[in-house]
Amino acid sequence: MKKIKALVRKYALLLSLLLVIGIIVAGQFLNKRIKKDITDVEKDIKTKYDQVKRYETIKDEAPSPELIGKLSREKAFLENNINRLMGNFSTIYPVAQEFTMYPSIEFKEYIYFSSDRLYKKAARRKLTIPQSLGFPVTGLVPEEQIKTWTLQFEVVKDVVNLILDSGVSVIEEITFGAPQKVNFYEVLPLKITLSGTSNEILRCLKYFEQPSSYFVLKNFSITKTAKGFFKMEMGINGVILKLEKSDSA
Repeated sequence: MKKIKALVRKYALLLSLLLVIGIIVAGQFLNKRIKKDITDVEKDIKTKYDQVKRYETIKDEAPSPELIGKLSREKAFLENNINRLMGNFSTIYPVAQEFTMYPSIEFKEYIYFSSDRLYKKAARRKLTIPQSLGFPVTGLVPEEQIKTWTLQFEVVKDVVNLILDSGVSVIEEITFGAPQKVNFYEVLPLKITLSGTSNEILRCLKYFEQPSSYFVLKNFSITKTAKGFFKMEMGINGVILKLEKSDSA
């Protein structure tokens, strides 16, 4: 240890000189790098400046005021079209509610009160819907089935509301299948039997075609049951986009 200290003291001046030289070399290298970056930026600025000056002297190569005005109008026109289409085709897709504290009990309460609102709406409009919408009214539902059944109920609720809004006299029956996953969306098949006048039936079909509807009519058949009264059986699909949370936001 003493020998090392003696060597350090003996060559302290030389070591200090080497350290200073190293710092100078590093400083020169850094300074050269900075100068090169500055030169590159200056060249880029000069190139853009020369291009602008050339547009001033050679106006044929510069965008004309007419061209700028035309492009601005086209841009505004396209933006207006996009906004209009987004407004007209803004479809709302059902989202299954989540029950966290007591899922089975919360699900039963949700089904009960939501169904009650549908029956009251039908009664106010003097229309008829099935006594059962296909969901259990007694007992508790297994928790693993709640998410699927909640989504199914949301779709059934939406389709019943749509049919009631169209004014169809009677919804005789609604049956539904299991959701089928297809890439970024799900499909829920439904079969519905309706009865009403010809105007009611046609108006109902029209309601299914409106842009905000997420239902796709697959097939239907109409039979006459009485004078001016018809029965329609149809198969439809509820097409449900599975949006990410960021998309929904």
